[in-house]
Amino acid sequence: MRGGPAAVVALAMLLSAGCTPSRAPAAVSASTAATPIPSPTPVAPSTTPYRSPEDRFLLHNKIYSAGRIPAVACKVPQLALQTQKEVQQYTNVMLGCLERAWKPMVARAQAEYFTATVYTVKQGARTACGPFRGKYAGFYCGTNFGIYLDWQQFVEDGDRDREYARADLQFAFAHEFGHHVQQLVQISSYFDMRWTAATGAARLEQMRRHELQASCFASAFLGANQQTLDLRGAKLKDYREAADAGDDDRPETPPDHGSHKSSTFWATAAFKAKSPSACNTWLAPAKRVT
Repeated sequence: MRGGPAAVVALAMLLSAGCTPSRAPAAVSASTAATPIPSPTPVAPSTTPYRSPEDRFLLHNKIYSAGRIPAVACKVPQLALQTQKEVQQYTNVMLGCLERAWKPMVARAQAEYFTATVYTVKQGARTACGPFRGKYAGFYCGTNFGIYLDWQQFVEDGDRDREYARADLQFAFAHEFGHHVQQLVQISSYFDMRWTAATGAARLEQMRRHELQASCFASAFLGANQQTLDLRGAKLKDYREAADAGDDDRPETPPDHGSHKSSTFWATAAFKAKSPSACNTWLAPAKRVT
């Protein structure tokens, strides 16, 4: 399942400039000798390039240089995903793993950490970001740092589907948590500004940059925790199937999350790097975010 668009709150930037009136120059007596004015000492130009807040938080965010995501002791329950209670129990454990791994990363990015909450609900349920409905199985709400999942879309179809259902839920949930990270380090706020200013194809491209980055963060976490989550053999294959899925695998959906090719590119790079350093979708050329 693919995660839905993040519900982000735009950051209002109110800039005020204070002005102090200059005094009128005093009259100079003709008999008074002019005092020589020393030449100003040359000042070396700054070597630090100016960056707008948008560039600073999207293109050069400190999360990209936060290092490798730590491997954490993540023991997910070996249970069947057949009921709301089981999906909630599984995601509660995953949430703990994700928070232990990402909290020090957010601190290194010099951002304040806030805990996320997971809600397993049905279509039509009330959320802090409005009614849960639409084509997605889950979404992130920045208003209350909430991850909302339609639990019925994550239940297994039978014993033979159990491992894929777990891999699918792991990746989808890690993707939505990726939106939580984006919110904490202010990526989402500046994405929201870009998205609001754009229209048509340009707006869809901004959406794909945002969504592909959340998926990339998910793959970086899963790569860093491959051993503790036992992502090998069939489990690794199931993860790759979930992570590599693209908009073109579901022609009925709009191209707002990334093609199979782009999804595979970012997932592969991040899983190997185990770091958000591989996830700067905002600097990538358009061909990487199709």
